[in-house]
Amino acid sequence: MHWTPVGVLLGLASTPPAAGLAAVAVTRPGPLAPPKPALPLRRLRSGHVGDYVAWVLVGATLLGALALPGIHGG
Repeated sequence: MHWTPVGVLLGLASTPPAAGLAAVAVTRPGPLAPPKPALPLRRLRSGHVGDYVAWVLVGATLLGALALPGIHGG
């Protein structure tokens, strides 16, 4: 894999804005707070590992259920 001048310039140009957005997100979370309709979903997350496992299983089940007609109907 070779580096191109355009790729290097794009990488250098995108690093400061990304670092700035990360700094804003860490120091002032207020402007980046989730919208009000997302608050019930945020309340479902407690930060426990079991919650993450449960949500991964729910997502995998939902994706499987959505893909099943396409796979089964062929």
